[in-house]
Amino acid sequence: MKDLEKKLDAVLQQMRDFIDELQERESAYPMVFYHQSEEDISQFVDGGWSLPAEYVYFLRHYVVERVTWATGDYINLNIYGARDLIRGQEGYNYNPVTDEMIEDWPHDYLVIATDEGDPYCLDLSRGDTAVFTAPHGTGNWHFSMAYDNLILFLESLLIPPGLEEMLPEESSVAYYELTITGEGKDKLKTLLLLKKLLSYDYSQARKALEQPPLVIYRGVEAGALKLETELQAIRADFQKRKISLAEFIG
Repeated sequence: MKDLEKKLDAVLQQMRDFIDELQERESAYPMVFYHQSEEDISQFVDGGWSLPAEYVYFLRHYVVERVTWATGDYINLNIYGARDLIRGQEGYNYNPVTDEMIEDWPHDYLVIATDEGDPYCLDLSRGDTAVFTAPHGTGNWHFSMAYDNLILFLESLLIPPGLEEMLPEESSVAYYELTITGEGKDKLKTLLLLKKLLSYDYSQARKALEQPPLVIYRGVEAGALKLETELQAIRADFQKRKISLAEFIG
């Protein structure tokens, strides 16, 4: 469990950093951090809910309200913290108007997040944190596994649209920026690389190289490593810098 806690801490910190940076740039960004109380957690731990230990740890540390995630595959994903987890079940397993349980909802499914009505759930009968989802509005629920565990689900929030295929299967997401700082040992090879990367003609590449620094890549680590190898092979002058998700999509 200690290793899982460290991984959860790491991805939660990435989420906090992303929110902090967005709020610095957009003062109206709807985000509130609140102080977690033991009462928020005890209602689940002492209330007969068979929550996986990993998920309980998450509830103790995810202390964000009114944040929606619009990265990766999500339109407006809302992840429920301890304070609104019970309310998040309404309309799925519970009808607050009739005060009745909803018959066709899988009994052991706990809604932990929703994206424009599509629920993301834990199956509490399994004892793990595999995340299942299904489209809403089809008449019947047809669930499939979206992520093998909670950590992978949380990491998916930090993936910008269109980059999923570039990511390693089991790793935290990291973003890098590569910048040309000079013509390097072989100016011609550097020019040819700029032509390829930026779709420049020769005169455009030459003009750009005369005015460094020149950003040539922003993206995930896998792409940065590949380009870094090319730059090293032609002995170009360049810098590599780790950047945040907010910097990348900003």
